[in-house]
This record gives sequence, C-alpha cells and structure tokens, in this order.
Amino acid sequence: MLSDIYGLDKKEKYIIIFNLLKSGNIFGIVYGKEGVGKKYIVEKAVDKVLNKNDKKVFLEANPDWYKNLLREIGTSPLRELSKEEFFLNFVDFIDNFSGRIFIVINNVQKLSETQIIEIYHLIGIKEKVSTILIGDESLKPKLNPFKIGKIEASVNFIFEVKPPEFSEFERYFLQKYGGKIEKKAIKKLYILSEGSIGRSEEILSQLSKFPIKGSDLKIAKNGKKHLRLFATLLIVLLIFFGYLLFFKREEKKNVLNPEKVIKMDKKLPVEGSVIQNLPVKTKKKKKTDILYFLSSIKEGIKNVKLESIPKISFYKKPIRYVIQIGSFRNENNALKLKEKISKDFFGVKIVNRKNGIKSVVVYASNKEEAGKIISKLKKYGINPILKKVK
Repeated sequence: MLSDIYGLDKKEKYIIIFNLLKSGNIFGIVYGKEGVGKKYIVEKAVDKVLNKNDKKVFLEANPDWYKNLLREIGTSPLRELSKEEFFLNFVDFIDNFSGRIFIVINNVQKLSETQIIEIYHLIGIKEKVSTILIGDESLKPKLNPFKIGKIEASVNFIFEVKPPEFSEFERYFLQKYGGKIEKKAIKKLYILSEGSIGRSEEILSQLSKFPIKGSDLKIAKNGKKHLRLFATLLIVLLIFFGYLLFFKREEKKNVLNPEKVIKMDKKLPVEGSVIQNLPVKTKKKKKTDILYFLSSIKEGIKNVKLESIPKISFYKKPIRYVIQIGSFRNENNALKLKEKISKDFFGVKIVNRKNGIKSVVVYASNKEEAGKIISKLKKYGINPILKKVK
C-alpha cells in the first residue's frame, strides 16, 4: 500500500527503488529539501525486501563512517584501522555472510566530495551489498563525479525527491490531526514550509497548542518591500536612459557634415597626342618570347629537388614486465575482473593463450613501476605473477 506515502513524486521514486532492490544489489543516491520524506521511502523500500538472513545498517554521515559500519556489522577491531584495512575486513565479512547487506547513510551533504567518492570505492561492491546515500539540497553540487565515466555506469540512480503537492500535503494533516487544524492553517503551513511535512511538524510543535486556526500562523507580508524595490529599479532605469539620450544628442552636435565630392570627367590622353604643347610619351611594347618562357619553366622544374617526408613517431614506454593478475577459462569472469580493477589501474588487458585460457594482465616499463602495481594489487587480496619480457 502506498497510502502512507504523501506525494506523487515520492510514490514514483519509492516504486523504482523497491523494484531495483528486489531485482539485485544497487548503489544509489537520493537528495532533496529537508523534511520531504527521503529517508522514509528508502527505509520502507529496504524493509519491504529484507529477509531473515539479511542485515540493514543505518548510519549518520561523518568522517568515521567506515568504523561505525564495522561496529554495526559486528566486526569492529580493537585498534584504529586505515581505510585499506577496513576494506579487507569488510570484504572478509561479505565472503562469510550468507545474506544481503543494506547500508543507508543519511546526511551525506556533511561530507566532502572526496569522502563521498571514497564511500563509492570502498562499499560500492554490489556483491551482497546495496548502498543508498541520502542528503539535502546542498548535496547536488557534490555529485558531479557520479555523472561521468565508469562511475556513472555503475550508479543505479540519482534521484531528487520533491515536496508533495498541496492535495497530498493536506491529506497528511487531515488524516493525522483531523479537525484540530483548520484548512486555512494547512494552506499557510504549506507556504511557510515550502511543502515540507517535516518542517511543518516543527512549526506545529513550536505553537504547542490545538486546535490551530489560520490566524495562528502569520506569513510575512513582503508587499511593501517589493513595491520599494520596484520603485528603486524604475528610478535607476530612468536615470540610465536619461544619460543615454543626453550623450546621443552631444554626439550629433560634434559630427561634421561630409564634404561633397565633385566628380570631374577627365579623359586620358591618347598616345601620340599633344597636351599643353608637350608630346605624350609612347610606351614601348615588350615582345614576349613564348618558347623562352616555357624553357625557363622547364629549367626551374629540373632544379626542384623532392625530399622524402620524415616519419613522425611518438615515444612509447618500453614494456619490460608483465604482471599476470588472474587467468580464466570463462571469458566473462576475465571481463569482470578487468572491469573491477580498471578503476585503479591503467592499461589492463586480456591476453588469449593457446590453450584457451584468458589472462588478465598489466604492463610495466620498469621494476619500480611493477613493484608499485603488485603492492597495490595485494591490498585487494590479489597475488599476481610477475614475468620479465625477453
């Protein structure tokens, strides 16, 4: 039943989240105005798909969220641990856990963009794990990394939950309080809270009395303020246009009339004629030898030397070491491993062996680079094989 969800947008988002959780493990983000019911629809969807063997964890966002998560799942270590150690502990727990884990982190807007990305990299595994992050409107600008590249492809949804329509808002308060609140008061509550049921409840608790009439709630009248603003803007515009007209008039005064150009019909003198008792000098016509002209062109062509165009080549790092990460008979398994580690390693490739084995490999140009790659892979619990290229 969706009667306990108020707002058509919320009902739609709830159905999508529920169906995604039902069909498999997900990573999603929900944000919106405070008090619009984001957490409620996420909790309801999780509770609806939760089984006996499953585990749900609700956390408040803070820099130590990963330590709190380990405490909630019952694997909290006695000493302080790094995020890399957390990841290994968390992966061990998942491997030994038979059910699904649902993790909801609330008020994620309190974390930095980098910390939010860390959550994705550390627990966005989707193997037995579903993670949903919740935040207010200020979370939206921090979500840019989730809208590009491989991260975008692996995030199931980024939803903005909108406030309910007035009819749904009114239905909530009439069902909860009945005749204790006048309809006029409900309308004023909707305006004051911008449609937020949570904020409206806070306003009612501050009044601490029932029944509540429309006159008990006061909306600030901004009519006079708007009128003053409009008058100020009008005065500024009038001054601006006044100055503009003044400068245009001054420009017209300073512009000189262009002098009239008098056209004179003067004919050119004819060759051999006399102008003012002086003979016009006749130009001698040069004879052009076509054969000489063609021969000079041929000589010029002979002197042209064509040189071969140099080849342009770009520097490539030499491949001296091959790090074999894993080998599979099933190509899909090889592709899954490649996709998983490509987030952190550049140039991951699948090599087809003669015996049909597909090996996932990374290349390195020197021993130091190979050592760094191997140490990083070991943090993920992978023991690679290093081979030197002959």
